[in-house]
Amino acid sequence: MPPKVEDDEREAAQADLEKRMKQGKISVGAAVREIRQRFVGITLEDYARLCGLSKTTLMNIERDDPRVLLESVKKAVQPLGYQLSLVPAADL
Repeated sequence: MPPKVEDDEREAAQADLEKRMKQGKISVGAAVREIRQRFVGITLEDYARLCGLSKTTLMNIERDDPRVLLESVKKAVQPLGYQLSLVPAADL
């Protein structure tokens, strides 16, 4: 697991991640993994338990497996302080 972001770097790192998400430069799964590892600093197994998901389901979300249910993705992002939404392409 990559080292957790230090408090003094956190704001800039979060802004960078959110910029990449808005620009479509990072997938939902990669963003979940990055937030879980860099900002929360929690293992996949512990985070899966926190979300009420199986370890395999969370692993599949982080790998952007297209067979994952939307409801599972919603469960994975909610504890991180995010929600899934549709945004007009013009806003990107």
